[in-house]
Amino acid sequence: MLSGSSMKYVSRSSRWVGVTWGVLSMLGIGVPGGGATDAFAQRPADRRVGNVPRDVARDATTLYNAPATKRVRGDFSLGVRDTVRGDLAVLEGNARIAGIITGQLVVINGDASLSSGARIEGALTVLGGTFESPDRTPVAGEIRVWSARLQFREAADTLVVDSERELFARWSGWQRDDPNGSRSDFFVTTAHTYNRVEGLPIYLGPRLRVRNGDTHVEAQVYGIFRTGQTIDWTEDNLGHRIKLELRQGKDAGLFIGGRAFNEVDAVESWQLTDTEVGLSSFVFTRDYRDYWERHGAQGYIGAFGPGNAELKIGFGEERWSARRARSVPSLFNSDAGWRVNPRADEGMLQLLTVSGKLDTRNSTVEPRSGWLLNAELERGNGTLNRTGLSTIDTRTATTGDLAYTRGLVDLRRYNRLAPNAQLNLRVVAGGWLGGDALPMQRRFAVSGIDALPGFDFRQMVGDVDVGTCASGNPNVYAALGRPAQCERMFLLQAELKGDFRFGNVDSFGDRRWLAGKFSADGAWVLFANSGRGWLVNSNSAILTITGMPPVNTWRTDVGGGLDFGTLGVYVAKAVSQGHLPANVYVRLGRRF
Repeated sequence: MLSGSSMKYVSRSSRWVGVTWGVLSMLGIGVPGGGATDAFAQRPADRRVGNVPRDVARDATTLYNAPATKRVRGDFSLGVRDTVRGDLAVLEGNARIAGIITGQLVVINGDASLSSGARIEGALTVLGGTFESPDRTPVAGEIRVWSARLQFREAADTLVVDSERELFARWSGWQRDDPNGSRSDFFVTTAHTYNRVEGLPIYLGPRLRVRNGDTHVEAQVYGIFRTGQTIDWTEDNLGHRIKLELRQGKDAGLFIGGRAFNEVDAVESWQLTDTEVGLSSFVFTRDYRDYWERHGAQGYIGAFGPGNAELKIGFGEERWSARRARSVPSLFNSDAGWRVNPRADEGMLQLLTVSGKLDTRNSTVEPRSGWLLNAELERGNGTLNRTGLSTIDTRTATTGDLAYTRGLVDLRRYNRLAPNAQLNLRVVAGGWLGGDALPMQRRFAVSGIDALPGFDFRQMVGDVDVGTCASGNPNVYAALGRPAQCERMFLLQAELKGDFRFGNVDSFGDRRWLAGKFSADGAWVLFANSGRGWLVNSNSAILTITGMPPVNTWRTDVGGGLDFGTLGVYVAKAVSQGHLPANVYVRLGRRF
C-alpha cells in the first residue's frame, strides 16, 4: 500500500542511491535541500543555504504565471491602509508589506519584510532572499523561505524554471530569443512518471513561443522515446506529440489549437498523481494505473478567464490499441512481477469532448478556502475491432459499431473553520450517460489509496464487488489484471485538519519538530470516505442499477494521519466491511 517518498528507503540501500537519485529527478520529484526555513520570523543574519526544491519552484512559477496574479518587477511597498485583493508576485525586488494581501505572496529573488500590522491570508514563499518580521506574523498559509536564487527564464510573459530541463541540460541548451518576446529552444524532458508499460517516457524536440501584445502562439514538435525493459529503437518505444495553439487575451480571452499524438494514456488518471504512481512503480513494483495507446489528432477551441477558469471544446479522430505490461526494472519486489495490464478495447473512434475548470482556492500549495472544479463530457462514435476481457456478466459489448456518452465531475470545497483548522469536502461522480456500454478504458473503480484507502487496491470483497464491479472467481479477476469495470461511480470524501507544532524551540523562537537536518510543521488529519460503483448495461442482477444505489450498499472507511505537505502518513479502516484489516499507507502531497 505504500506510495510515499523513496528517500527513506534509498538511504538503506547504497547500491541503488545513484540510480534512484537520477530516476527521481526524471520523475520530477523535488528533493528538498537543507535551506527551507519555514520560520515565522527570520533575521537577515539567519539566511540558510539550500537549493529550491522542484515542487516549490513549480508552485511559485505557476502562481506568477496565473492570469489573476498581480505581478510586480522590482521593489514593492504596500501601505498600512492598502489591500491587494488576490495573489501577489514580486520578481527581482524586495517586498515591504504593511497592509493586507487576501491571497498568496511570492517573492522571487528578493527579500520580504512584514510589519506588525501586515496580514497575508494565503501562503508566503520567498525564494532567493530573506524574510523579516518583528513578531509571529499573521500568515494564514504556509511560510517557506529559501536563500538560493531561483534560476529562471522568460518565454513571452511566462516564467519558466531552468531546472525543467533536468538531467539533459547540456543537450537542451540551444535557444534563440528576440526583443519582441519570441523564444525557441530544443527541449528535453521526461513525462514525470514511470510505469510498467513504458518504463520512463522521454520527450525531446523543438518548441517555439511567440508573443505580440496579448497574442500568444505556441508550437511544439516532440518525439517520445520509452525506455521499456531494454533501450531499443522499436515501434513499441516510439511515439510523438505535436501541438500548435493561438491564445488571445491576458486575464481573459479565447484560444484555438490542434494537436497530433501517438502516446500512452492512463485509465482513471483522476486518482493519484503521476509522481505517486511513478514512484510506487519504480520502487515497489506496484503500478496503480492501467494503460492503452492513442494515435490520432484533435482540434479544439475555448475560452479562459479569471480564477483559472477555462472552457474547451475539442473534436478528433484516433485509433485505440491495447498495451501489454513489460519487464521494466524496479528496485524492490521485482521477483513478484508486474500486475497484468488489462486488455483495452481496440478500434477507430471519433471523440467530441467538452471540458471545464474553475479554481478559486486561495492557494494551490496549501489551500485553506475556495472551490476547485474539473469536469469533462465525452461523446464517442466509431468501430471496435477487438474488445477487452472482463469478468462474467460485466458487459454485453461486442465488436462493431460503438456510440457512447460519458461524464466525469470532480468538485472540491476547502473551508477554513479557524486560523489553524479546516474542513475539506470532495465529490467525484462519473460514468455512462447514454448510448452503448462504455469501452473498458473509459470505466471506473472506487478502490485503493486515493478513493477508499481502507480497501486494498482492486481486491474483490466477496463474489460480487461494488468497488470494481467484478463478479465470479477472484482468481479469474486477478488473471485479467484486475481491471476497472464500473460504468458509473459516486464518491464522497471529507477531512478535518488542524495544524500542529511540537519539539524544541529553534533559533527563530518557534516550536517545531527537529530530527537531524529535517524540520517540519504539519497537520493532523481525520477523514471519512464513502462510495461505490455499479453497472448500467450488463446481465448482472446485483450490479446493474438504473438510478443511485442504496446508501447501505456503499463502501465506507475512516482514518487519520499526519500531513507534512509533501509527505503524509495515514491509517485507514473499512467500517462497512469491518472484518478487513486496517491499512497503513504513505502519500506524496495532500489527500486532495
